[in-house]
Amino acid sequence: MTRRLTLALPALLASALLTGCAQDGRMAEVRDTAQIRKATQQTSSRILDMTGLKGTVTKPGPLPLPCDDYEPEGRVVQMRHNWSVYDLPFEELEKGYAHLRTALTEDGWRIVSDGPDTSKAKTPTMVADAPGGDHSAEIRLMDNRKDEDPTSVLAVTVVSRCFQETPGASPAP
Repeated sequence: MTRRLTLALPALLASALLTGCAQDGRMAEVRDTAQIRKATQQTSSRILDMTGLKGTVTKPGPLPLPCDDYEPEGRVVQMRHNWSVYDLPFEELEKGYAHLRTALTEDGWRIVSDGPDTSKAKTPTMVADAPGGDHSAEIRLMDNRKDEDPTSVLAVTVVSRCFQETPGASPAP
């Protein structure tokens, strides 16, 4: 029994290092960064489709960012995709936001919060979790009609759950 434990201990330690362990004991699954990037992009595209909006959409794609509280540092990441829709009247953005609330629920998402944020502007903000828990989204309806730059936006952030990058993948910035 002791010999088995002695032989198994290095394998167990290597497994913990490869999968990434949070300080609270949570483990991050090893996943392919390119696949997670693609899935995050597809989730973002699906959300855009659900809004029904045809405005201008910002271009940057999903990027890996380090997850806090995981060891080894820098190897456990989450894919994050910030984007927004603009160049539409605020009333259209407002309709898209309202439509998204219904469409997300119909698509199996669970809305975990929905209402004004704590800012002075009381920005309508919705947070939802995708079916299966692979992604979450925060959606903000930013009414800038009274600002110096009156461009209102529907701002979306899609985030994957934390994962351990496959060996050989480029590290997170």
